[in-house]
Amino acid sequence: MPIIKQKCLNCQKDFNARSQDVNRGYGKFCCQSCSSSYNRAHEVKPEPNVECAWCHIRFYKNKSKKKASKSGLYFCGRKCKDQAQSFGGIKEIQLPHVGNGIRCYRNIAFRNKDVKCERCGFDKEAAIIVHHRDRNRDNNHISNLEVLCANCHAIEHWGN
Repeated sequence: MPIIKQKCLNCQKDFNARSQDVNRGYGKFCCQSCSSSYNRAHEVKPEPNVECAWCHIRFYKNKSKKKASKSGLYFCGRKCKDQAQSFGGIKEIQLPHVGNGIRCYRNIAFRNKDVKCERCGFDKEAAIIVHHRDRNRDNNHISNLEVLCANCHAIEHWGN
């Protein structure tokens, strides 16, 4: 089998390649490490096509991986998926042992608001409570949640 002198696309050194490899589109690199470094440097990165349901970072997910999602939600990594399942209140992926999501309203509020009383500004976390404005503990929408200290919460429920 004939041997052809080739110039490596990465390091520009001359090397011997089999003619059949060159004819098939191979024989472009003198070694595996030159092939890897060239391909990494010339890699075309696809455009982001989905958004993480937890942290809202845009990233690329190929078609077969997108089809594999049962809920239609996508996550940029395991950490975001685990947090959404455990604390996020995303009902489509909530784990059965977490319950109906009533207790996770604190996490929803603290992820979107400061951990300080919205009325008086008190900021010692041990005394901070999340109050449901409409008194419906099943309504955990962020607009219904108010971060209060224990005093302001008591005043809200039991008056002055």
